[in-house]
Amino acid sequence: MQGAPVFRKNSREKGGISFTVCWDVSSADWSVLSEAALALEETAHDDSGNVMDSVKLIASDMDGTLLNGKGELDPAFFSLFKKLEHRGIRFAAASGRQYDGLLRTFAPVADRMLFIAENGAYVASGSREWLVLDMDRETVAGLIAMIRRIEGACIVLAGLDSAYIEDKQPEFVREARRYYTRCKEVDDLLDVQGDKLLKIAVYDFRGAKENSYPRLKRLEHGFQVAVSGEKWMDISRKGADKGAALELIQRKLGISPEETMVFGDQMNDAEMMRQARFSYAVANAVPEIRAMAAFEAPSNQENGVMQVLGKVLESHPPQGGGGDC
Repeated sequence: MQGAPVFRKNSREKGGISFTVCWDVSSADWSVLSEAALALEETAHDDSGNVMDSVKLIASDMDGTLLNGKGELDPAFFSLFKKLEHRGIRFAAASGRQYDGLLRTFAPVADRMLFIAENGAYVASGSREWLVLDMDRETVAGLIAMIRRIEGACIVLAGLDSAYIEDKQPEFVREARRYYTRCKEVDDLLDVQGDKLLKIAVYDFRGAKENSYPRLKRLEHGFQVAVSGEKWMDISRKGADKGAALELIQRKLGISPEETMVFGDQMNDAEMMRQARFSYAVANAVPEIRAMAAFEAPSNQENGVMQVLGKVLESHPPQGGGGDC
């Protein structure tokens, strides 16, 4: 069954019964671990039928999810995007990345895309700004002072107009510029003026989960704090998260969580997972996200998101009754 979408239902949702459902694209056969699991699946989620025809909004994380291990988007995405459009399905890129970088990645269709950038601190529909959640400078200064005391941690100060870095270590500079297409080197982050400050990203040479996060976890009562990668973690204003951003999009478009599908791999996707009926963890996701998600897709290296999108297209006839071009 190599390359076939794999869907896993959370055990906690229905009486503690755990089961796995596998769909083989080549044979379209379904297999379940037990008759009881099959009966439960048919009652709760008849995904072997056309339940996916209720999907009207799809949001996907980028790094480790939609993008491959090199941070690249498969060009075939754009064909899938147009087919989703023909079915009236909206698509949102949900990322810790900068809005400018997302615009560049999705340039051919950016004017028709939805964007959740900076982990939910910024939301836009094409070029139309829907949400900006910034932090005051005094708060940012205190956070910078705290992070500077952590050995092995470097700071990206993410503003609306640009990102800013003060550390000159080559690996850090390279990684910062990889995710922040607008990035300025400054002598002191505390001297940055004239920009709305959306987020602080921490790049930790010793590992974010092992080193920085335990020292910054205590901030969670007043800030949004999440590990976003092996060496990355983010701090933003309370309420600036992908789930709240997705809820805003749902309200504006009149789409419910039951009509929403999401994909993710890291803990900064957790709130988004709770905001959709069809929540997918890619196979390479961290264990916490895999446990939280209702379903599982193949890994980002296998284009797992796009495989599931293909199944969504199968369940939705194009609007107007025409075929795909």
